[in-house]
Amino acid sequence: MKGLLDFDILTNDGTHRNMKLLIDLKNIFSRQLPKMPKEYIVKLVFDRHHESMVILKNKQKVIGGICFRQYKPQRFAEVAFLAVTANEQVRGYGTRLMNKFKDHMQKQNIEYLLTYADNFAIGYFKKQGFTKEHRMPQEKWKGYIKDYDGGTLMECYIHPYVDYGN
Repeated sequence: MKGLLDFDILTNDGTHRNMKLLIDLKNIFSRQLPKMPKEYIVKLVFDRHHESMVILKNKQKVIGGICFRQYKPQRFAEVAFLAVTANEQVRGYGTRLMNKFKDHMQKQNIEYLLTYADNFAIGYFKKQGFTKEHRMPQEKWKGYIKDYDGGTLMECYIHPYVDYGN
């Protein structure tokens, strides 16, 4: 079914459309990441330094997304939250989302993705090319991203010549 899924980048620009979609995404993160404080999810999703890539089903319903922040001078982005709504999981949407995200980051000249993964997410991130070993020099990211207790820092190199979009 062509056109069933669309991917869009949202920011808190104050428009009605983006605010509604960001609220929907925030609700998915809150349901799918129950150990994450809701206030913290709200803070980052609506922070003007953060962006979100959403999966839209039938051009209107948010079924998942990634909240992230780019650090362009350091050429990396931090993935803060990633989730797909429960009834849409195991359909490959998380993989498609990550591939679209990598494609977008590649076009932004981002070299690395960093995230803190909890024990439930490590397997997903490994499948998406993230590793616990870090090639990115620590001085590029140290002091820019928050350290999390109970999470594992994972990294993904965005190869400039890989076609992530296909």
